[in-house]
Amino acid sequence: MRNKTSPQKKEHCIQYAIDNPDHSLKELAKEFGVGYSSLQKWVRQARSAGQHVSPEQANADKQEITRLRKEISHLREVNDIIKKAHVYFVNNPSPRGTH
Repeated sequence: MRNKTSPQKKEHCIQYAIDNPDHSLKELAKEFGVGYSSLQKWVRQARSAGQHVSPEQANADKQEITRLRKEISHLREVNDIIKKAHVYFVNNPSPRGTH
């Protein structure tokens, strides 16, 4: 007969495992009294679903978002300059035949 783990205990196990990557899942499974393969599957599913993220990963994600926003802003500025240059050169063609 299988032992059913409560949703609260499962959530606690997942969050603890993600927050403490220095502990092996085998050790944690034994400590929590759950199967290793179950804990491994829960953690993998939670990570792939983006439900549980370590504080370090959350900080890295925030930094990446900030960097990408700056890059987008820069690219918009460059795009505006190119548009203005295009309009200028369309309206002020250089005379042909002069070098």
